[in-house]
Amino acid sequence: MRDGNRALGKHGEDIAARFLSRKGYRIIGRNVRMFLGEIDIVAVKKRETIFVEVKTRRPSSFGPPHLAITWEKKRTLIRCALCYLKMKGIEDRACRIDVISIELDDSGRHIKNIEHFENAV
Repeated sequence: MRDGNRALGKHGEDIAARFLSRKGYRIIGRNVRMFLGEIDIVAVKKRETIFVEVKTRRPSSFGPPHLAITWEKKRTLIRCALCYLKMKGIEDRACRIDVISIELDDSGRHIKNIEHFENAV
């Protein structure tokens, strides 16, 4: 991944973490890596574990950021979530996978739109 894309992704994840915190979520992990892939954000709300994929874009003709999630990425997210639950010994806990889609202005500093899709995967 190019450094510009990496910085944009990190900026989006920072925005998403603040957004979720304001909505009452407790962030318990960021950029959780495992052999299968990575989970951008792991949060808890009302005893439910939430795995969050964050997609961030500047204005482009490629459409909304959340549409960039392929079926392969969905499969990886599911596998990573199941692996995380097993590693933590909380397989019986309620969970879901959300997507946060962030569109920034041309400068990449200001949010034009943010959407939270609960139970997206």
